[in-house]
Amino acid sequence: MMEKYFDLTGADSVIRCKMYFNADDRGADPSGRVFRHVILFCHGFAGHRDNAAAQKLAGRILEKTADTALLIFNWPGHGDDSREEIYLQDCDAYLRRVLHYIQNTLRPEILDVCATSFGGYLILKYISDHEASPFHRICLRCPAVVMDQVLEQTILTPEELETIEHGGRVPAGFDRKVYLTRTFMDSLHEVGLADRDLHGFADRILIVQGTADEVVPYEAVRGFADRNGLRLISVEDADHRFLDPAKMDIVLNSFMEHLGI
Repeated sequence: MMEKYFDLTGADSVIRCKMYFNADDRGADPSGRVFRHVILFCHGFAGHRDNAAAQKLAGRILEKTADTALLIFNWPGHGDDSREEIYLQDCDAYLRRVLHYIQNTLRPEILDVCATSFGGYLILKYISDHEASPFHRICLRCPAVVMDQVLEQTILTPEELETIEHGGRVPAGFDRKVYLTRTFMDSLHEVGLADRDLHGFADRILIVQGTADEVVPYEAVRGFADRNGLRLISVEDADHRFLDPAKMDIVLNSFMEHLGI
């Protein structure tokens, strides 16, 4: 398995990307290649393109398939992205730019997506906003369908929420801090993703959710799946990050089955 870091440069942004692929008879450079199957991987809040789950999934997929690539990129304000603050409109713009690159440069016959937590939220928001899906199949691990509640009840302290409410900005995250503002928090409330109707995409979507998720409430995800007729695989006692390798194997195997690999 090969990997390549590259940037998608636009008028007002540089999107940091990483792609996994197999070398062919032209060598290890994917430039100019057309891949039959591309899988977009979207990391979660405060994550980055060097995502361990993405690398593991890519390794398993590329052992079994040819002419396939897995691509991951940094959301705004994540990893080594140049921005500090995050806004939903910027996330949408990054996703549209990456999709344009995939569809017009890699030109796959099949485009699928795998997304985690906040990444799953953004994918669901995207297809709901556009009332269409560029993805043949959609695999989600613990999608943060109640992202506003996740931040307010799990990640941010009451003092940090008060700072945001009064117009300040608050750093949140792990290795790299993402700055949250009232504009961002208000936009999450306005989206109301958990109440949206996604029945039209039900046959494409698979959700894998841990019953012991300490970040995204299991009941919220189960309720969202039930209301929309989505296939849900519940993994007993799995936490948000699926730290138990055996439980992560359930995720990877379920995703590969849904992707038809």
